[in-house]
Amino acid sequence: VAGSPNLATMAPGVSGALITTVTALCVAIPAMFGYNFLVTSIRGTIVQMDNFAAELASEFEHKYVEHNPREPEFARRG
Repeated sequence: VAGSPNLATMAPGVSGALITTVTALCVAIPAMFGYNFLVTSIRGTIVQMDNFAAELASEFEHKYVEHNPREPEFARRG
C-alpha cells in the first residue's frame, strides 16, 4: 500500500528528534541549576546590602540627628 508508514522511513526522523531532545535537556538542566545559583547569590547579596544600609542609616541618625524636642518658634517669642 502506497503511503503507509514503515519503520525504515520513520526511524531517521524519530532518531533525530530524540537526539535533539537529549541535547536540549543536557544544556537546559545545568543552565537551570546555574541560574538558580546566581539568583540565590544575588538575593543574599541584596539582603546583606539592605542590612548594611539600614545599619548605616541608624548610625548616622544616632550621631547626627538631635533627638531633643525643640520648642516651636512661636512659643519662644511669647
